[in-house]
Amino acid sequence: MERLEQVTAELATTETELSGPLRIGAYPSAARAVVPAAIARLAALHPRLEPMVEEIDPADVAEQIRAGRLDAALVNDYDLVPTMPDPAIDGTALFDEPMYLAAPASRPVGDPADPIAAADELPWIVGRPDTLCHDMAVRACQAAGYSPRIRHYIDDYSTVLALVAVGQGVALIPGLAAADPPAGVKLTRLGIHRRTRLAYRRGAAGHPAIRALVEAMEHSRPPGPG
Repeated sequence: MERLEQVTAELATTETELSGPLRIGAYPSAARAVVPAAIARLAALHPRLEPMVEEIDPADVAEQIRAGRLDAALVNDYDLVPTMPDPAIDGTALFDEPMYLAAPASRPVGDPADPIAAADELPWIVGRPDTLCHDMAVRACQAAGYSPRIRHYIDDYSTVLALVAVGQGVALIPGLAAADPPAGVKLTRLGIHRRTRLAYRRGAAGHPAIRALVEAMEHSRPPGPG
C-alpha cells in the first residue's frame, strides 16, 4: 500500500495543475482556528483543487485514512495520552499548545503551583468517554492523586467554558480554545501540552496535493506558546 501511494504521488507530479477533491479531516478547535486560513491559501494558490473538510475526532482518523475516506487529517495527542504508531499512517508535525485549567473566577483553584491537585474537590467537565480529551483529563487527575468527580460530558470547548463561567465545574482547555474565554473564567497555564500533526497514508508525503496542504497548514498554524 505504501508503494501504491508512492506511485500515485509520482504520477500526480506530472500534472501541470492540482485539481480534484482533497478530503481533509479536522478536530473541532483546529477546524475553527486553523483550517479556514489554510483553505483560503489553497484556494488562492491552487484554484482547481477542491478541499472538502469533515469534522472528526482524532481517535477515528486512522480508520478513515486507511479506508481512503480521508486523504489527510489534523490529529492531536497529549503528554499523558500519546498516540500509538500506526504502520499505515505517516504525518507531519505542525504545532504544540499549552494546556490550561479553566476554573470559575468566583471559585478559583487555591494552589497555582499545582492547580489540578487543588481541584480535587471540584466537579469536572470533560469530553465524551471515547475521546482523547476525556482520557487526558482523567489521567491528569489520576497523576495528581485522585479520580475526577465528573458532572458534565461536553466536547465543544465553547460550551465547556460557558459552563465553567457559571460555576458548573473545572476543565482542561487547550491553547486554541483558550484565546478568548468568557467573563467569569480564570485560566491557569499548566505544564502539559497538546501536539498537532497532519496525518496521511504512508507513502503519500510526496503527493503534490499533500505537499500543498502541509505548506498551507504550516503557514496557517498558530504562533508558538508564549
